[in-house]
Amino acid sequence: MTIIISKDDKFLKILQSNLQELYKSRRRKPGEKVHVSDILPGSCLRKAFFSRVSDTYKLTGEDIDNFVRGESSEYALVQLANMGVSQYELLFEEELIARPDLITMKQKEDSSSSGPDSERTSVSSEIIVEFKDTKSLERLTPNSSRFRSYLRQLLYYLVISNYDTGILCIRYSNNRNLIWIKSDSAGDYYFSPKNNLGEKNGERLSDIETWTVIMEKNSPTRNLLKNEIRSRVSLLKSALIENSVYSLPRVAEEWKCKRCPFLVECNPSSVKKKDSKSDFLLENGSITVISQEQSF
Repeated sequence: MTIIISKDDKFLKILQSNLQELYKSRRRKPGEKVHVSDILPGSCLRKAFFSRVSDTYKLTGEDIDNFVRGESSEYALVQLANMGVSQYELLFEEELIARPDLITMKQKEDSSSSGPDSERTSVSSEIIVEFKDTKSLERLTPNSSRFRSYLRQLLYYLVISNYDTGILCIRYSNNRNLIWIKSDSAGDYYFSPKNNLGEKNGERLSDIETWTVIMEKNSPTRNLLKNEIRSRVSLLKSALIENSVYSLPRVAEEWKCKRCPFLVECNPSSVKKKDSKSDFLLENGSITVISQEQSF
C-alpha cells in the first residue's frame, strides 16, 4: 500500500489558535501594574504600550517557537535546579511587578516539614536565578547588548528583592561555531566552517553558560538603578493613563522596529524622541568581569 505524505499547516493553525487564546488570557491590560519586562532599557516602551491597548496582533509560527523554547527551557532548568520558588511575585514601590524565574529564600530549620517542598535542595543563601534561551549565533559576553539586557533584568530583580547575588543562566539553542566577517546596512555576515561541530579551540562549545552576578547591598549603583526604574515606569504608566503613545520614545536599536507586530500603528519614523543607547553601568565602570569560564 502506498504511503501518502503531504505538507499542510492544519496542526500549525491549531497551535497558533491555542497560543492566541493563551496570549489573550495572559495579556496585560492598560490599568494593570507595569512589569519589569515592559521597561528594560533596550526593550521598547512603545511596544509595551501597544501590547496592552492594541487588538490587531496575530501570533505567528515564530511566536510558537519562541514560546516553546522559553517555556520548556525554563521549566526543565527550574526542575533541575531543585531549589527555591519559581515565578515568585515581588513588588517595587507598589508600582512594578517582578517575577524572577527562580528565587531562594533563607529557611528556618524545621525537622517536622513534609511534602514536596521539603524535598527540594536546602539553600542557606538568598539567590535569584534568571534563565535565558537564545538563538544567538555568537557567544554572548558583557560587551554585547543582548547580554547587557539580560543582565539589567537580573539587576532589577536584585534591587527589588534587596538580594546581593544572582545567577544568569543562558542556554544556546544554536550551538554552532560561526565566525563573524563584517557588518553593513543589511546586517551581520558570518562564516560557517565545513567541519563545524560547535567547537572552539578544539573543545565543544557548552550548551549552557552561567554567570554569577554580585551587587553589594550598600552599592551606590542600587540607587541609580532605582531611579532608572522609577523613570521608565513613570513614562509608561503616564502614557497608559492618558491612552497616548505620544510621550514615549522610539527604541534605540531601530532594526528592532522592522519585525515589530505594531510597526504600522506605531509609525516609529514619525517619532522624533529616541531612547538612549548610553548605559551608565558601562560609563562609570560599575561592571567588573572576573572570569568568563563559568560554563558546563
